[in-house]
Amino acid sequence: MAQINTISNSRSAPAKTRMIIHGKGDWHKSVLNGDFDFFNKLAAKASKENIKTFVVQADTNTSNELLSDDQIHIMLGDIPKYDHRILHAMPTYIWGFWYLDEIGVHSHSSHRLKPFVPEGIHFEEAEYFFNGVSGWMLSENISKFDQPNRKYDLEPAAAVVYCQDIEKFANRIHYLTSEEMIATAALHLGGEKVYVKMHPSQTERQMKSITRLAARLPNVEISDASVHDLTAASRVVITQNSAAGFEALMQKKPVITCAKSNYHHATWVARSPRQLRDAIQHAPDTMAEFPFEKYFFWFLNIHCLESAKDDFEDRAWNIIKEKMMLPAR
Repeated sequence: MAQINTISNSRSAPAKTRMIIHGKGDWHKSVLNGDFDFFNKLAAKASKENIKTFVVQADTNTSNELLSDDQIHIMLGDIPKYDHRILHAMPTYIWGFWYLDEIGVHSHSSHRLKPFVPEGIHFEEAEYFFNGVSGWMLSENISKFDQPNRKYDLEPAAAVVYCQDIEKFANRIHYLTSEEMIATAALHLGGEKVYVKMHPSQTERQMKSITRLAARLPNVEISDASVHDLTAASRVVITQNSAAGFEALMQKKPVITCAKSNYHHATWVARSPRQLRDAIQHAPDTMAEFPFEKYFFWFLNIHCLESAKDDFEDRAWNIIKEKMMLPAR
């Protein structure tokens, strides 16, 4: 495994071509500890190309100074930037798959801007991939965040609302708040049950607000059950742009997204309470024939990188070469 060194100041690394990972928060320490095959393998590939790899704490003076250097820069964390020297890396909604994207990650990634054309994807290959990923995650109760033990006796519901912690962002990406999604769904569905699951990062203030709202809506139940069970029990899934919404595609459920999302191609997008009411009513029929298998293959296998695959290093380096216009070796 190639060594990844830290940079304490902008002059402490040699001036020759280097790959600099800008790790946000705890990501910096995780890269130094060798916690991710993604970066271990990428650094080894860079070493073969006579390029040394360094990591620096993002959002520091040193990081900002280094960004002016004409080097390979990889932003690790949700740090959307665009520059001819910059790529962005982060795990996707499904563990084991990573972004290596020139615009950003999650809702900022270039997936959002790419057309999904299912006709160009072989169904058998996509089905094999889809069944492998979804079968493993559903049978083992695996999600982006740890989940409670499976419950198979949940009462059926008309909808489940997955809350998030994105409403605090300075640059707004949500169309509806959690409270608006919950109230709109509950009132529209009358007496039909609506599950609500809090986000692990939800603030105490948000939790209190949602709890007070749920207390006024008799058909709303706040649940801490596994997202896989809540999705299975519900007719539609409502979220802003959460991983739980992406994971619901594994069960071929109609998903309604109420924020800017990079998997919007597979969802009904609602930008207002009225659009959300329409989506709740029509999404089950409209999305019934959606090619979920092909979408998973397109999103994860074609446009993301699986670090466990034998071709990972070559695919990743091809992205870097194209971005940096590095000479072929």
